[in-house]
Amino acid sequence: MKKIIIMMLMLGGFGLLETSQNLTALADTVTAQTSNSSTATANATPTPVLKLKGSTRILVGEHKRLAGKITNMTARPHWSSSNSKIIKVNQAGKIKGIKAGKATIKISYQHVTKSKTIKVTQQTSSDLSRRFKRAHKGQTITLVGNFKMKKDVKLPTAKNVKVKATKASFTGKRGFFYGIVNRGLKWTGGYFYSGGHSFRLLRTQNAVFNGLTFHQACGVGGHIFDLMGSKHVKITNCQFYGYGHTLNLKKLRKKGHHGEYAEAIQTDYANYNSGGGNFNRYGKGHFNHQPTSYVTVTHNTWRPEYSGKRLVSLAQTAIGEHDTISSNRRKIKHVTFEYNLIKNPIRLSGMGADTNYFGAPVHFESSSSISIKHNVFQATLKRARPENWIIISNQYGHMPHTVNVKISHNQFKGYWPSRSAVRLITKGAHFIKHVSVTHNFFNGRRLLQKIGHVRL
Repeated sequence: MKKIIIMMLMLGGFGLLETSQNLTALADTVTAQTSNSSTATANATPTPVLKLKGSTRILVGEHKRLAGKITNMTARPHWSSSNSKIIKVNQAGKIKGIKAGKATIKISYQHVTKSKTIKVTQQTSSDLSRRFKRAHKGQTITLVGNFKMKKDVKLPTAKNVKVKATKASFTGKRGFFYGIVNRGLKWTGGYFYSGGHSFRLLRTQNAVFNGLTFHQACGVGGHIFDLMGSKHVKITNCQFYGYGHTLNLKKLRKKGHHGEYAEAIQTDYANYNSGGGNFNRYGKGHFNHQPTSYVTVTHNTWRPEYSGKRLVSLAQTAIGEHDTISSNRRKIKHVTFEYNLIKNPIRLSGMGADTNYFGAPVHFESSSSISIKHNVFQATLKRARPENWIIISNQYGHMPHTVNVKISHNQFKGYWPSRSAVRLITKGAHFIKHVSVTHNFFNGRRLLQKIGHVRL
């Protein structure tokens, strides 16, 4: 009997032991499942959140950056434009207005997308005219984006106005800027393209033009800066590319010799017709025959225009003086032309007698106190080989003598001039007096040529 009881107790113990082991295994299973669940929860990827902020308007030619804020992201989002002909966008969210219209900018990451529709507006010469007309004394006007020129624009008449155009461009088929007896204008920056977008300044005083870039901006026979009876004008750090949209000199000469030698910067008189026939209505009542004086042209460059590697046109004649009417005996004076680069300009030949007086990228006639120093004249293209680099002349019977001219520390490089680097020429009884030509570097055959009454 006792054996039976002991066996039953042993069997019961084994059952309890088995039950205990089963409970332990169950507990381990629950713990493992709970741990796996927690790990899965911790490893779940949060849903990305996108926010897109920024202006809904932009100007043609203007750059802006949209603010795309993204959270819970492990890679970069993708930016896109619904119409890249209207608005372009890069992968940093920077947009640029291309032409007038509307386009939608999207930022997307995985399956999340945010978008914004933006309107692009084209500015015109009318917008410039309104802003310049409202300008007050000492105001700073900031121009941004592209301006499509359709008509002429009058510069501010208020004194000491500053125009900041470093982020602006000017295109269109026509329209020049003109100033009438304005004072203290300071214009900085800007990109000017073909269409006659030049500056015609009648009796302007104390003006500065700094850092402007011109790409074949004026028409054949035109000037980038036409200074008519202006005083104390400074042109500095400007870039002048090409002239006339052609390499064919015959096309330039269709407007006479002036179509070939027209200067980028013309020092002129405040005469009727000095700014062209279509300028007379603007200058009416202000033509007093006053000569231009105290002009400083420094640290500028003249170069050919290229389209890729294709040569489009040679550099324009840099600076010169317009001849005057017979009743005017006052001279252009106090012109400083220093630290400039003239590279591969139009070769001024085939103009007959005019080649003697205007056949150089720098030429002055009956004038006084002219300083031409520390410039680089360079011809690396054979078709740009010059007749002369500098001409100082005196040929008109009614004008006084040319005096006080200093030509020094210039470098003449590349193809030799067919005549001379510097040409001093008079006609009749006229004189060129008090001229110094010193310390110039020239690797050619003839540095200086003197014709007529020239006194060094």
